[in-house]
Amino acid sequence: MTGWPVAHLFGFEIRIHLSWILIGSLVTVLVVSQLEANAPTIATPMKWLTGAVIAVAFFLSVLAHELGHGIVARRRGLDVGPITVFFFGGSASFQLESDRPRDEAAVAVAGPLVSLAIGTVLAVAGVLAQAAGDETLRAAGLVALVLAALNLILGVANLVPAYPLDGGRLVRAIFWARTGDERKGSRASATSGRYVGWVLVGGGLALMLLGETTDGLMLGLSGWLLGSASRAINRRLAVQELIEGVRVGDVVDRDVTTVSPQLTVDTFADQLMERGEGSALPVARDDQIVGVVGSTQLRRVGRRSWATTRAEDVMVGPPSMAALAPGDSLWSALDRLRRTGLDGLPVIEAGGFVGVVTRRLIASAIQDRAKLRGVTIR
Repeated sequence: MTGWPVAHLFGFEIRIHLSWILIGSLVTVLVVSQLEANAPTIATPMKWLTGAVIAVAFFLSVLAHELGHGIVARRRGLDVGPITVFFFGGSASFQLESDRPRDEAAVAVAGPLVSLAIGTVLAVAGVLAQAAGDETLRAAGLVALVLAALNLILGVANLVPAYPLDGGRLVRAIFWARTGDERKGSRASATSGRYVGWVLVGGGLALMLLGETTDGLMLGLSGWLLGSASRAINRRLAVQELIEGVRVGDVVDRDVTTVSPQLTVDTFADQLMERGEGSALPVARDDQIVGVVGSTQLRRVGRRSWATTRAEDVMVGPPSMAALAPGDSLWSALDRLRRTGLDGLPVIEAGGFVGVVTRRLIASAIQDRAKLRGVTIR
């Protein structure tokens, strides 16, 4: 799964995507450049400190946007996995799969509404602070106005009809509701996202040619990300069609042994690594599966700690780890692995352990069916 886990809020695991290193830096530089142009008397260290504070505050604003998605989704009974904070809002909803178009629409609009509400409150507070005679309040008001602008831009920009922006989710929900076909809705959102991405990249290049390097770079980066997302949707639809009709029981690894929660990592690490990236081992106590340990969890434990770290210390248990049945579709298994970020899930039938389905096995099944049909997934 993308992103680094940093916290838990309201029952959600919060992750930060790598893109925030670049985005935080760009926001900081943009603020500093504006301060140099409009408030040259401010000391340079204070300008950079202000830029960093606004970048952090903007991150918290995007996080609030994402939590809006997650909370509404949870109230509607959707299975919400970890929330990964990207530059754009809508990344939480990217992990959500609705069964009804109206749920899709409700989750999509929740984030922009949160951003617009925060932006409005900050704008009012900023205007009032600017009207005060105190210099400190005026400075705080300026910061509030900058954050208000960022939140309002975030809210409005996310309504652009391009996946994974929330507007793209709305396009998907609308076409899904009108056609009754979820895939047609997804294709419509991918198409709109691709066109919007081209427009933004072109606009970014134009701004850079006009000397607005920072703004042009951010706009072009936004377009590139949207174009990448639209291609990802098409790849996902191609994969879904390839494994349509395939069941979990068709690919389950039955030749796998369980490990005890008390076993130290060094006793089974080699076995897990031999199975390859995207593999997992089930953890059982008294013949009951209580968790899974995947290659992802193994990487988080330093090799020096293997001898003192037990399986129960690194395993992932319920509710993230939910057992599958042999009759479940392989697509639903892949979807659950994607949402939870796990490398594998146990397969249970009539109360007994059957085996595990892992990312590695699913990838092999997809490759085999693609070769059989002469299909290339790009």
